[in-house]
Amino acid sequence: MKRLAVFTALLVLITACGPDNPFEPDNPSPSALTGIVSPSSSTTAELGWTGCPDSDFSSYTLYRSVSPGISNNSGSAAVIFTTENKASTEYLDDNLEPGSTWYYALKTTNEGGGASWSNEVSVKLPSKN
Repeated sequence: MKRLAVFTALLVLITACGPDNPFEPDNPSPSALTGIVSPSSSTTAELGWTGCPDSDFSSYTLYRSVSPGISNNSGSAAVIFTTENKASTEYLDDNLEPGSTWYYALKTTNEGGGASWSNEVSVKLPSKN
């Protein structure tokens, strides 16, 4: 039983590793996205993500929407940031409406045209007093 657990853990690690994944060789490693209301401005969302470790990285594209489900319907979302800088892992989305809720997702693309979506996060801004 212990050997099965170790094998299962190794299989999960191997199959979740982007371009080295034999089951999805064309997709880059997805980033993990976080989002919070900025401590310095109640109308700014601070977004950050884990960097793509892949050598064939091409770009990050950050999307924003008023409704969830961006990766299933990216046409309903606005592209608010795009970069080809692999080290760029932060974005400040400012001048947002107080009391609004925004949904964000990050698409990572590689040189072969493969793409992976991050998790989706929501940021609820405080209402204006």
